[in-house]
Amino acid sequence: MVQELSLDQISTIKAKVDEIKKAKKLKKVYPIYVFGEEGDEKELYLGYFGTPNIVTFSKFLSNSKKDEVTAIRQLARDTFLEGDSELVEDEGLFLYGLMGQIQNIVAQREGGIVNL
Repeated sequence: MVQELSLDQISTIKAKVDEIKKAKKLKKVYPIYVFGEEGDEKELYLGYFGTPNIVTFSKFLSNSKKDEVTAIRQLARDTFLEGDSELVEDEGLFLYGLMGQIQNIVAQREGGIVNL
């Protein structure tokens, strides 16, 4: 069974994103969630992440050449703003939950080169 967020949860998350953007003067905040499993302390883990600055992005690129998992985890630590820090610190939540999502914050914008 695929789990989904409720409309109330989505509304709460959107309000929190708006609050963080305003308080920290950010253009973009990425709310990332992972559902808990049996034995976890929570049913839902939610973290708010910012866009990496040039120093953080450079560190990510450099580290990713050596060890991609460590690079992604450091990216998560460096861009974490608020929420459940277990997403970053707990190995299971990170590896099997957050890691697949966090890479979206460094996705390239659409664009191209005009060949003349």
